[in-house]
Amino acid sequence: MKRMLLFVAYINDDFAAGLTYAAELAKLMEKGIAMLVIDNSTLMDKFEKIMSAVTFAESNEHDTALEMLSGENGPELEKKIEGSRKICNELGIPFSIHRSRQNMLKAIKEFMNEQNGVDMVLLGPSITENGNVTSSELNRLVRTASRPVVTMTRQVTEA
Repeated sequence: MKRMLLFVAYINDDFAAGLTYAAELAKLMEKGIAMLVIDNSTLMDKFEKIMSAVTFAESNEHDTALEMLSGENGPELEKKIEGSRKICNELGIPFSIHRSRQNMLKAIKEFMNEQNGVDMVLLGPSITENGNVTSSELNRLVRTASRPVVTMTRQVTEA
């Protein structure tokens, strides 16, 4: 792949919000997009998923229980990935997807060590909102990445 922008989002995020901006930016800069999806589910989230699957299994809904345990967000995640791929294809920019279960800083560092050609890191809205990333983590990322780091936020809608 040619030079690229690294777009980072959490697995439970609506990718389209930040990806649309990232894709337009990539098109203007004549670059591709590598999307890094981070699974930030906590131990409690996993426990809840297991307990829900147990409940379905006890009710002889074995297929539903297996589906719950088989993958993180399964079909829902695939639908979001396909939507992301469609956005990039419509703009004619290369697109690749990567997943990680590490924390955000480690995942980005590992990705950048394995992949050459990253010119900019774009942190999606889910990464930066609600205090998910602290200013010290952001400063550490800027030093580690040695590339421009752009943070995105959602627009506030008036009620």
